[in-house]
Amino acid sequence: MKNKLLFLLIIFQLSNINSQIVTDRPSQTDSPFVIEKGYIQIETGITIDEIQSDINSLIRIGMFDGIELRINSNYIINDEISFQKKSSFDDFEIGSKFRIIEKNENNINISFLTYISIPTSPEVFSYNEYGFLNKLLFSHNLNSDTKIGYNIGYDKFNNHDDKFKYSLIYGKTLSSFSIFFELFGNSSADISNLNFDSGLTYIHNNDKQFDLSIGKGLNNNLFFFNIGFSFRIY
Repeated sequence: MKNKLLFLLIIFQLSNINSQIVTDRPSQTDSPFVIEKGYIQIETGITIDEIQSDINSLIRIGMFDGIELRINSNYIINDEISFQKKSSFDDFEIGSKFRIIEKNENNINISFLTYISIPTSPEVFSYNEYGFLNKLLFSHNLNSDTKIGYNIGYDKFNNHDDKFKYSLIYGKTLSSFSIFFELFGNSSADISNLNFDSGLTYIHNNDKQFDLSIGKGLNNNLFFFNIGFSFRIY
């Protein structure tokens, strides 16, 4: 009888862990996890650096098994802009995440993330043309509470330099808390940036997550603080 009760407890705990919210924030590395069909997940946060604040809102909708719809928007407040208004939404992004591999025999997860950038914001905040933003997303489970992940991305705009993006993250779960350490950067024809950030998340009631992080440029002057909140409904 005791063995049966222990088995049921283990199954319940595993189910509880697997049902926890998994977000694509606050790190720069997007998770290959695709939200389940019928769920809606909203991930919000604010990033503050020396001259600019960025209020981000990402809506994720589980459309089919292994496919989610994504709507991403950012409200920018920039103190250096003086000849026009200092704040505005930047270009609207709509896209999808597609599951490719989930937990194969090597504990590898792979997904593909793609967006179309639509020039909807005022000129100073916009690329002023349509663009295509693409990423391959990978994660490897090292053990039950530790994993690494990495993204490889490529942004394409006709009248701007193409941008290659990359990130590498190490994460560890400690009960309801998780911590991460991350390297991320981008490279184009005339510039290359490498940055580091670290942060933690706290999961509350499986469907809500609080997070905060701090980041610094390794070969540039970037420095930012990020705080956010995410939740899902179904």
